[in-house]
Amino acid sequence: MDEPYDEAYYDPGRYGGKYSQYWWARRFYAALIKRFLEKGKVLEIGCGLGHVLARLENDYETFGIDVSEYAIEQARTNSPKSDLRTAAMEEAGSLPGPFDLIATFHVVEHLDDPGRALEHLWEMTRPGGLLCFATPNTEAPFAQSKGAQWYANQDPTHISLKSPREWKELTRRAGYEIQQTFGDGMWDVPYVPFVPPRIQLLFFGLPAVLQTLTCVPLIPTRFSESLILVARRPLQEA
Repeated sequence: MDEPYDEAYYDPGRYGGKYSQYWWARRFYAALIKRFLEKGKVLEIGCGLGHVLARLENDYETFGIDVSEYAIEQARTNSPKSDLRTAAMEEAGSLPGPFDLIATFHVVEHLDDPGRALEHLWEMTRPGGLLCFATPNTEAPFAQSKGAQWYANQDPTHISLKSPREWKELTRRAGYEIQQTFGDGMWDVPYVPFVPPRIQLLFFGLPAVLQTLTCVPLIPTRFSESLILVARRPLQEA
């Protein structure tokens, strides 16, 4: 079976250059981590091409893993100061944790058992440490009406799409306390017929632009294509 996360998966049309949607999203994710964590050890699960870690490695002790050998090769160029390894989440225990913050952006929907994965991340998070993840929001305003055309349904490796309520419950079961949930806005245009997608993006995407530029989480999940969740491992376990 072919590797699903090879060079073809990371094609430039999907992972574009500077000022692309991908570029802005990685800028926002890195700023989000800086907002919640002043210093410490950061691990990114599914670090991909290393563009989030590249924005963090001068201020934190940074680590990244990804199942894609190709992605890690690229990440070593983009984020040379980070400790990067080709590994699955279950193998991350070999890294020198525990970590002050574990980030995983659009990864949990690719996992067979995301609940067990979150439990594994809890074990690697120091008491008082943070978890931050993003994943498609199945309750996005147009997700049902777009059906197979909704962005999250177009990737066959998205095998664990869930509602925000389900993700919150899995996070709590893993032992975390949820600190904040918000969204990334509405950017999966077109949503309505007869209106050019670029015009729709200007109208629907304005809140996402403001959030990305200010790096202040302000968009409710119910008006977003994705759920972004920040949780904390309690300092003292019950």
